[in-house]
Amino acid sequence: MYHSLLVNSRFNTTRYKLCCLLVITSVYVLWWGWIRSFPMALTSDDALNFSRGVVRFSVLEFRPHFPGYPAFIGFARLAAVWVDTTIAPIWVSLLSAMMIPVLVARLVLLLSGSWTAATFGCLLALGQPLLASIALSGLSDSAAIMLFLMALIAAMQQKNGWVGLWLGLMLATRPSYMPLAFAMLLVPYLGDRTGSTIRAYLQASVVIAVIGVSCLLFIWAHDGAAYFEEGRRFTLGHFSIWGNTAEGNTNSLHQWYVSLNKGFGWAGIGCAALSLFCAMYSGLSSKFGLRVNHSASHGIKQKLALIAAIAGMYWLWVTVGQNPDNLRHWAPVLFLFLVVFSVQLALLAHGDTANEWLINPAYICAVGAVLYCFTLGYQTYSSVQRQAPIQQAIVWIKAHPQVNIVGTNYSVNLLRDQLASYSIYDMYYPSSKWALRAAAKQAPKSAWRLSGTRLDQQTLVTQFLPRFIGERRLFLYQISQ
Repeated sequence: MYHSLLVNSRFNTTRYKLCCLLVITSVYVLWWGWIRSFPMALTSDDALNFSRGVVRFSVLEFRPHFPGYPAFIGFARLAAVWVDTTIAPIWVSLLSAMMIPVLVARLVLLLSGSWTAATFGCLLALGQPLLASIALSGLSDSAAIMLFLMALIAAMQQKNGWVGLWLGLMLATRPSYMPLAFAMLLVPYLGDRTGSTIRAYLQASVVIAVIGVSCLLFIWAHDGAAYFEEGRRFTLGHFSIWGNTAEGNTNSLHQWYVSLNKGFGWAGIGCAALSLFCAMYSGLSSKFGLRVNHSASHGIKQKLALIAAIAGMYWLWVTVGQNPDNLRHWAPVLFLFLVVFSVQLALLAHGDTANEWLINPAYICAVGAVLYCFTLGYQTYSSVQRQAPIQQAIVWIKAHPQVNIVGTNYSVNLLRDQLASYSIYDMYYPSSKWALRAAAKQAPKSAWRLSGTRLDQQTLVTQFLPRFIGERRLFLYQISQ
């Protein structure tokens, strides 16, 4: 157990703890009222796949897509006991997202012992527009992040069996978080453990293996050996064709910079990178004897360095292995950074240099962070738009009877599902472009093009604006003759 920074502080009294809990609860009530003002509707093809998987599971039929996400489907089926099966995955995403700020606060409290820092971290996490985006996505991101934070908390408490349980469920919920599981190998090796490192690895690995084998048997019972062939096809396609990763698109590194800069600003990204680097340098340098540190916060800094290293490793993986068009892939880095940043402020507030300043520098940084997050999120929280861009497009198309044919490179299957009486063409295929032009010649104003990017030499009719960062603006064009 770590030394508390505030053992004898007036900020650690029962009354102060109750005040912190009251503040968190009040903000949660406001956030819940705000988030429930948005409709529970499918927002992408992947969300549609999960919704179909609740009814019948088959990776070969994209119910859902590879690798199957069996734990997330299990959570959604459990939610479907109380809600409609179509929106059951959205409810899982929403409830999981609600847990993330609480877990951030718990992790900060474990590391620093400061209720002020824990409350600050919770409120910062709750105020992130990206949290709202993954909450309403109907995808597995928020559930997997929740499980990972629970695994990290269990690791800090040296509860190896629970670490294995949460990591196993995380991998079964979102297998692309495998780099996070590998990064967790650093915790027993670099952490200040009281027991055997090998025993810690074995205890966690056994539980992970049991969950993994159970999930594989579940998938095998539905799809058999053909599942592995689908896995090979899907993996090759993700990295070389449609995934927009660094392997298939040499420009994706620049696209990641553009996406992060657009979502969080250069100052926010720079602050995150600097915070994680400082945490890693401070903790690891003392761990390996590069710098002597006998302060009471020595153990805290080592744990902080571990979390920063995990965030840095995953950031590297996201940069080379994930699509920069989907900012939700960066969410684990965001919430780990908030943990690191909150603990760093607690250390700064009670460090030796704090007494040398007229105003505590930690308070200045905290106010600056709140103002910066408010500035970034103001457009989201003040927006009157409640529907996702693709749902806005569906409503618009239904309201204009002259539209008969729509070509799109975005949410093709969702449009086909919700616009069953329309002809929906997938613009990935060249034949779709010819079909749209032929339809425009036969019946002017009947052929339309919905795109996630701006198109030249087309007549732009309207745009469908995103509600949060991480959602894509859509453009609707009329195909000219």
